Order: sequence, then C-alpha cells, then structure tokens
Amino acid sequence: MGPGKHTKAVEDALTAAHDQLRPADQPLIELARALAAQLDASGPEGPGTRLAGTYLTTLRTLAARTSTDGPAPRRRPSSLAAIRSQVRTSN
Repeated sequence: MGPGKHTKAVEDALTAAHDQLRPADQPLIELARALAAQLDASGPEGPGTRLAGTYLTTLRTLAARTSTDGPAPRRRPSSLAAIRSQVRTSN
C-alpha cells in the first residue's frame, strides 16, 4: 500500500519547495512528515482535534518558510507612533 493522502501531500509540497528549504528546516520537515503519517493512520473516526490542529499549524509554518512573497509589508506607524519616535530620538 502506498503513502496516504496526507503523506503524499506533504511530500509533494516539499518537492515543490525544495529550492527554498535549508538544513535548519529539517526538524520542521520531519515533524510535518510524522504528523502526516499519524493523520493517515487515524481510524474511521478521523484524527483528534489536537493532532489536526498541530498538523495545520505545522503546514502553515512550513508554507511561511517557503513563501516566495517575501516578508509581510510593514505597517505604516500611526501619527502618534511617529510623534513618539521623533520625541525619543530628539532627546
């Protein structure tokens, strides 16, 4: 029997993001693989809430690490924040 649907999905995602992954990502990769295998092995009742939540969080983290969009744009400070910054630097 081949890999389950979650394991296949994780492996496909890792293959697609291969150029963006670094050695420091290895623990996250192994966690994603282990959680996918646990989801595939869950019985007819499906995975528990904690397992599903941990899996989704891991996928989101992996997606953020391999995002080609770059970092999220910085918010422009409010006028109050700008004034406070100016006051601090002028003293």
